[in-house]
Amino acid sequence: MRFTPGETNVICTQLERSLVFYRDVLGYRVVEEEDGAVRLALGNRYLLLLPLAAQPAVETPYGERAAVSFDLGTADLAKAVGYLLARNVTFAKPWQPGDSFAVIRDPDGLCIEIVGR
Repeated sequence: MRFTPGETNVICTQLERSLVFYRDVLGYRVVEEEDGAVRLALGNRYLLLLPLAAQPAVETPYGERAAVSFDLGTADLAKAVGYLLARNVTFAKPWQPGDSFAVIRDPDGLCIEIVGR
């Protein structure tokens, strides 16, 4: 059996708030809107924002609960951290210079790793 990766579904509570975060902060572009959902792209990877959740994620320390997360790469992690802090993005754990990645939360508390490459 062979599988190929598809898009990542982000089940959110408020579409517009999530759209602002993924589009305006993280740089995804809107590909299409369909039946109340929004498909976004960053490079050749796709996200589908689905406004179905009644409540945000339970925020626990990163790695404490089983979860699915994804990462975004950057050539300058320190600069990316400064950019995210300036936009009041919540960090799931404090980042220290020298760390190889940072973990942020989207508006519903879902974790995203920002990895230095």
